[in-house]
Formats: sequence, C-alpha cells, structure tokens
Amino acid sequence: MKHEGVGIVVNAPAKINLFLEVTGRREDGYHEIDTVMQTVDLCDKLTVFFDPAKEGVFLTCGKKYVPTDSGNIAYRCAALFLERTGKRGAVRIHLEKRIPVAAGLGGGSADGAAVLKALNMLTHCDLSTEELCALGKELGADIPFCVRGGCARATGIGERFSKAETLRGVIPVVAIGSKGSSTPAAYKALDDMGYTGEKNACRMLDALEKRDSLGVCTELYNAFETVILPQNEEARRLKERFLQLGADAAMLSGSGASVFGLFTDLKKARSVCGQLRREQYFAAVAPVVGRETGNNGHDA
Repeated sequence: MKHEGVGIVVNAPAKINLFLEVTGRREDGYHEIDTVMQTVDLCDKLTVFFDPAKEGVFLTCGKKYVPTDSGNIAYRCAALFLERTGKRGAVRIHLEKRIPVAAGLGGGSADGAAVLKALNMLTHCDLSTEELCALGKELGADIPFCVRGGCARATGIGERFSKAETLRGVIPVVAIGSKGSSTPAAYKALDDMGYTGEKNACRMLDALEKRDSLGVCTELYNAFETVILPQNEEARRLKERFLQLGADAAMLSGSGASVFGLFTDLKKARSVCGQLRREQYFAAVAPVVGRETGNNGHDA
C-alpha cells in the first residue's frame, strides 16, 4: 500500500474457514472457537481520503443495502482510529462492495481492517501491526486476522492467533445463493441443541504444513453445517452441486451462507464457476493470497 497526497485505494480480501469448531459458550455470552482461516482473492475495494482541514467520517457505497453510517464496521473503524490516535480531520470512504454480505466471508471485517491500514498510512501514525490489531479487536473478532491476512489459526473467542502455512495446491471457488445467514442466529441454534464440539484443528494444520492438498480436503470441518444446512436448502444444494460438478471438497464458510469448493485444477475451477453462474448463483474463482495483502493498494 503506497500513497501520495491524501487519497489511497486499497483492496479488502475475503476469508474462508478451512476448519471451524465451536467448543463451548462462556458465561459472558461469547463462544470459544478453534478455527483456521485463509485469505482469498475476492475483494472489496475502498478509496480512503483524509483531510486534516475538516472533520467527520463519511462513507458512500453504490449498494443500497450496505449501511453508510455507524452501522458499517468500516465507518466505526475510521471513527475509532481518529479517537484513539487523537488525529483531527475528515475521513471519506467510498466502498465498492464485491464480497457478498451475510455470507461468512468476513467482508465487513476486511473493510474495517483496510480502513485502519489506509488511515495509518495517510496520517503517518506508523502504528504497528499489533497496535492495529488491538484497535480492530475492539470492533470485531475477525478484524485482527484481516489486518494480517494469509492463513492463521484462531482460538479463544477468535482473538488468539497463531500462524499456519498458507493453503497450497488447490484453488477455491466461492459461491452463494440469494439467502444470507446470521452469525448470532447460528450460534443460538448450536446453543439450543446443546452443541459442545471436541474437535481441534491439529490435523488441518498438519496437512497445511505438509502441503498435503488431499489431506486439507479430508480435514475440512465446520460445526455450523450442523445447524445451517438443514434449514438453508439453498446452501445445502450448493454444497451438493460443487461435489456433483467435480470439486475435490466443498464446505460452508463461517456461519454461511456461502459455500466454497476446492479444486486441484484451475481450468476445472473456472468451468465450475461458470456453470454455477449460469444456475444464477453468485460465484467467483478466489485464489489463495498470502499475508499482508494490503500492499496492493495505490494512490487515489
């Protein structure tokens, strides 16, 4: 991410969950998880301006369903950055929304992380990655991961991170139908059924370490499939279609309702993506990207 003047353009990449277990609910209402997340090349694009001569936070977006006030994490991240750093000025953000919402792809968290990184550059605050992660954590458990990017294991309530080897040897295709999903509702459904998972991500981490793409496909796991797939026919059918069309593996991402398929052949991945689009699904080939993906920004 480089800049000149007061404007910067930055991509905000989505994530998929290669492994996600919910191990219990704490007394404060938060849930303990064990998850492995991977950044993929399906991105929102944000143009961020900082004007020290004015004040306020302003956000625009061409999608009417996207909030442009404090209901948007990117907006709140901008306000929090100004508050914590003591910087005075106006932040203007234009968001080009490409990541589906309510999809389990971390789009909102990615947007918030991108704003934090952009403002850190524009205001010359030079906050460390750790400091940016600490800011992001105040507004969302996935924001610190999105600040870092790449592949990582998250435990606790999603706030404790350890590095993992980047997913290699497979190409993800991400797809979603018309019906979104609610993370709080998904957690509640698990609570209502008394779910307490006992799996851990060790085998997935081992497969990633060994660059064993078959092992990764075998170890895909998402506890939310237990409650989402039975009540979301569209997500269930989408997973089935991925497998019918030749994906090496397919799984719900996050709390859904997006589903991703993994392919060892790029030509096959593109073919299946095209077929799903013809069936009226949103679909995108989303190759894996490494850590610190914010460096693909450019001057506005």
